[in-house]
Amino acid sequence: MSQLADTRNTILEACDTLMERYGFRKMTMEDLAKEAGVSKRTIYMHFSSKTEVGLSSIGRVVETTHDEIRQVLRSDLDHTSKLKEILRRRILARVNSVQSYRHSLDELFEAVRTQYMKRRELYFEIERGLFLEVLHAGKASGEFTFVNGQDTAQTLLLATNAFIPYSLSVSELGHVDAIQERLELMIDILVRGIRA
Repeated sequence: MSQLADTRNTILEACDTLMERYGFRKMTMEDLAKEAGVSKRTIYMHFSSKTEVGLSSIGRVVETTHDEIRQVLRSDLDHTSKLKEILRRRILARVNSVQSYRHSLDELFEAVRTQYMKRRELYFEIERGLFLEVLHAGKASGEFTFVNGQDTAQTLLLATNAFIPYSLSVSELGHVDAIQERLELMIDILVRGIRA
């Protein structure tokens, strides 16, 4: 990792720590600089505003999730198992990543909602593409049957969106086992619907 990427990551780690400690709303750029051990000027070299830091914190969680999904795609699992694991990781990677600062999520999303909604569609487009990869491979192998891959990928996306952290309350986020239990039930229903 380059020094610039290291510094950026250090700032985002500091943001996560401060959100855990006392929330996004109370966090200042001065707090962030002190926690990261850098100057405010250094922060502004990487991020244009506190909002951009928050958006980048969310983005980092999403990118980590996408990396986990790509690892599953490269695995030796059969296509049905891959799809189940991709759906599982799509949610649980996000939920687990925000556990330490889940009490701050509402105020984070409140502060960045307008800008986040623009980025969210890009994130979801990437995820639809990842779903399509396993769907088409599964159809080619005879494991899956569906009429339209795009529609099927979109349905998987929309169905599992109910479990993404911004869709859950702080209380719900605190019960990862309950989220996983409900998620497993939904995954079973979704995958059963396309099994050949």
